[in-house]
Amino acid sequence: MSEDAQRHSEPQQPQYAPPQHPPVAPPPQYGQTPQPQPQPQPQPQPPVAPPAPPQYGQTPYPHPPAGYPQPPAGYPAGAYAVTAPPRGLLPWALGLLILVPFPFVGGIASGIAMAVSGGASRRAGGVARENARSALNWGLTYLLVSTGLLVTHFVLLGVLSADGPITGFFPFGTIILLYVAVGILHLVLVIVGMVRASAGKVMRVPFAIPYLRG
Repeated sequence: MSEDAQRHSEPQQPQYAPPQHPPVAPPPQYGQTPQPQPQPQPQPQPPVAPPAPPQYGQTPYPHPPAGYPQPPAGYPAGAYAVTAPPRGLLPWALGLLILVPFPFVGGIASGIAMAVSGGASRRAGGVARENARSALNWGLTYLLVSTGLLVTHFVLLGVLSADGPITGFFPFGTIILLYVAVGILHLVLVIVGMVRASAGKVMRVPFAIPYLRG
């Protein structure tokens, strides 16, 4: 067998390659200052954005993250004050205008204020709507009755004083007594209405003229 055939028939052995090492700087010679080696620079960290506040309908954070305003003292984190629903208290409270220290002015102003406020408060619905309707009906009823008594008082005063000065209290004083009694009834109903409205109940006056029905 020739040398060429024998060389091809024998398996080829892999050639040994020595491992590669990074070049090493030569040691400094005597009397030379060693050169400083470059140090790796730290990589900058990307900025961290603060967490977004919760959107509408999501559960708020149990503890507000740092950097956000803290809740006021007395309220736990994530708790909000609940506003009480309207109850129709204002129309009844305006009936206290009868205590204005001017003759006949307080009664008329009280009835008008209850009627106007009752009409505006009916938009709230629920208990507030019923209390507003009841206050409006009674305010207009009281305004009608008190105004009628005042007109009757002055008409009777003119009739009885046409033939001379009035000497006795009756029958002229009957109108005054009725006006005072209606005013006291109005004040009692207003106070009871305020108490019931504050408790979330409906105040009803069965003998009031039903200008507005439910």
